[in-house]
Amino acid sequence: MRDRDDFADASTAARDPADIGLGVRLVYEDEDVVVVDKPFGLVTAPMPGTPEHENPELRERSVFGVVKRYVKDQRRQRGTRVWIIHRLDKEATGLLVFAVSDRAYEQLKEEFRTKRAHRLYMAVVEGEITQDVPVLPGRTPQPASGIIKSALVEGPDGLMRSAGAAHGARGSDERGDRRGRAPRPLAPGEGQNAVTHWRVVATGAGRTLVQLRLDTGRKNQIRVHMKEMGHPLVGDLRYGGRSNPIARLCLHATELGFTHPATGQVVRFFSPPAQAFYGLVDQRPPENSLAGARPSIVGEPPAVARSSALKKESAGAREGGRDASDTSWDHVAEWYDKLIDERRSDHHENVILPGVLRLLRPVAGMRVLDLACGQGDFCRRLSGLGVRAVGVDASTKLIEAARNASEGSAGGADENDGGEGNAEPVFVVGDARELGAVAGLSAGGDEKFDAVTSIMALMNMDPLGPVLGGVAEVLKPGGSLVFVILHPAFRAPGQTSWGWEGERHQARRHAGTEAQKHGGERQYRRVDGYLSPGQMPIVMNPGKAAHGAEPVTTWTFHRPIQAYAKLLSEAGFVIEMIEEWPSARRSSPGPRAAEENRARREIPMFLAVRARKADAM
Repeated sequence: MRDRDDFADASTAARDPADIGLGVRLVYEDEDVVVVDKPFGLVTAPMPGTPEHENPELRERSVFGVVKRYVKDQRRQRGTRVWIIHRLDKEATGLLVFAVSDRAYEQLKEEFRTKRAHRLYMAVVEGEITQDVPVLPGRTPQPASGIIKSALVEGPDGLMRSAGAAHGARGSDERGDRRGRAPRPLAPGEGQNAVTHWRVVATGAGRTLVQLRLDTGRKNQIRVHMKEMGHPLVGDLRYGGRSNPIARLCLHATELGFTHPATGQVVRFFSPPAQAFYGLVDQRPPENSLAGARPSIVGEPPAVARSSALKKESAGAREGGRDASDTSWDHVAEWYDKLIDERRSDHHENVILPGVLRLLRPVAGMRVLDLACGQGDFCRRLSGLGVRAVGVDASTKLIEAARNASEGSAGGADENDGGEGNAEPVFVVGDARELGAVAGLSAGGDEKFDAVTSIMALMNMDPLGPVLGGVAEVLKPGGSLVFVILHPAFRAPGQTSWGWEGERHQARRHAGTEAQKHGGERQYRRVDGYLSPGQMPIVMNPGKAAHGAEPVTTWTFHRPIQAYAKLLSEAGFVIEMIEEWPSARRSSPGPRAAEENRARREIPMFLAVRARKADAM
């Protein structure tokens, strides 16, 4: 975990915590998110189907109701919406984020679903947890810590229980709990997997102050796991607590971090627990717990960037036809420009750009080379964040479109933005396989780039070795390359496809409704090939081509993930992070919709990689 000194101050974007109703404190707000500090005894939002949810008056007496009223009062416009992203128990306190824009809802929902969001809790538990692992000679004693794993099930009384658990401290046997009891075997499909990490902060007066981090976010997870570990939370009479000295549950959500949907920066918020938490273990609260909750933005050295799509116009292209050595998109430039405009709210907008911005963490002043910039949309986004963006593309038509679009947007910015001084992006024509020969990549000398990126482009470039070698040449030592491609294992064109279990037998079924026919079926992704590299032409307008239109064709080159890793290593890169992103699309209502949506969530569509250029080449 980073020290708090590693976070840049964001006070210019925040406001002082203030009560906006029923004790809910506002911590941060902008056009996309609202972060609040929840008080004790107030539900996040009534669950659907409960009497509280059906009663409008009771529904308004919740954190969600307070935030919704506040946002509507501030914006004073019809159609204002607020979305719930996650919840805290009624008896718990701490940080919650709500989405107030469509893009924030989609992106934050996915970030919390995939457990990329950062959440830390503080709790006081009964009993003093001591380190039961021997300290080796010459080693510094470490605070007691461990991992609790179980499958949680809800009983008829509404209480959560572990169907099987492994309460492991460091060095303990995770096949049983701390008392040596083996977990009960689970029935198929029983329970939801739950994982809790815990670490002792302080002990005293027969209690322990612990810090907790969740890999999962199940109902009452912390309370169940600490009870089953033999240390129920202080004040948790519902889950085995025997004392209630401050008349409340001692559980507080103290840190919350996520990728901001508009900027791609990782924002992190801190809310200190009640000072009484420390008094319960005979400790003085630290200085940072005396102030109100303040937001911070994670600060990182300039490093990473994004791109669009680059293809090479080869001098060897044949008259009257195109072979795999010609990967230029100049012949489809007008079609591609229209496609991006039409699909701006689809995968490009809802999955790829937010993910790349998260990996990028753009910082004002950093210099980014955007390979395959296309019509320059992402360069302009980076420019709006104060990034000095340079876009390169082999297509003269796409570069011309990028320059024209930037001139138009720059004029609008001068009138409306009050002259905030954002650097205009620069666009140049060039071949990604020969970056050293591209004029205009240096800004007044030999200045190199902090980051180079490519989105949905490396799979359309061949050979790839010279591309990565050129990227390494134009990067500063320690600079980063970020790229996104279709997932080679699951989405290779011509080698993978969707299928349904038992689909071959559907023709034999002559009775029953569609729901009965498809009920219980599983959708899968068929993979016919993966390790062998290959190439194939892709018709980008198959629907129109089938009705007589001229096919729009480009080339794609399949490589297994190990090929990308090998080429990166040979170019002097070290892979820092790999992420796999699912499709954001949802099926229309129907008998197969739920299973189709499940399969999309589980089988990734995109592979994203961040690699760092070694300091010494």
